[in-house]
Amino acid sequence: MDIAELKCFLKVCETKNLTKAAKELFITQQALSRTINNIEKQMGMKLFYRNSRGVTLTDFGEFLYSKADELIKQFDQFHEEIHRKVESEQKRLKVGFSPGILRIIKGKDVLELGKDEMGVDIDIFEYSDKVCEVKVSEGTLDLALTANPRNDIHFSYYPLMKHSLVAVVNNEHPLSKKENITFSDLNNEKLILIDDTFRLPEVVMEHFKKENIIPQIYSKLSHDLNLAYEFVTLNKGIFIFIGSLTDINSYREITCIPINVPTAVWEVGFIVNKNSKMNRMMELFIDLMVERFG
Repeated sequence: MDIAELKCFLKVCETKNLTKAAKELFITQQALSRTINNIEKQMGMKLFYRNSRGVTLTDFGEFLYSKADELIKQFDQFHEEIHRKVESEQKRLKVGFSPGILRIIKGKDVLELGKDEMGVDIDIFEYSDKVCEVKVSEGTLDLALTANPRNDIHFSYYPLMKHSLVAVVNNEHPLSKKENITFSDLNNEKLILIDDTFRLPEVVMEHFKKENIIPQIYSKLSHDLNLAYEFVTLNKGIFIFIGSLTDINSYREITCIPINVPTAVWEVGFIVNKNSKMNRMMELFIDLMVERFG
């Protein structure tokens, strides 16, 4: 016995007439009679007394009616709550952002874009590049704005912006006198990088590999940039980072030198799980973000 059969039973209880119940259920009287007979067969008990005026409930029918009526009300409430939840989720977008991106694209602007342009709530989460990728893969995030996952087959990638890299050096270092440098200039230098939960170190290491250079890594840090700047201030190494996110105004002992290599960039875009169908809301969000910030 399933919910549909119980609803048929309740309709007969309500109308006390098989013909009228069948009409309201939009089925034939024969189909309704078969359903009632099937329930009686499963229960091993009669549900109705039939007479020329219609039907009346047996004692067992009365018992089943009281239980079925309560159950159907609970089921309808459950169905309504699920429907409301689905509707609310469809008007909400969970978006991950790699640290630094929200310094370029303000969270307030993202929230207002969602409300004003799309009529949806944007839930903002900040994770490192590779954690964003994990969250998108497992479905915790609908999409993420993060570094290019670089040929990862699990994601569809939609580019948004590119930013050049810089070397942060101590003012006493000979490289500080140059207008720009290449990776060959960094041979035999001690380097400071952000850690491997970000994609940027991969870009840097690939460029060293092209130059046949085995870099010397002094330290790999999380996104605590102040610690990186302090290491450079103490002349412990050269920090390779993203030019647009580098703020050394309060550090008089250090300077930024552009890395003049066209492919040495921080490329940022949207990642979407390739195994999940992208809905219209996600497509609209990407289109609006590219239009406004691309």
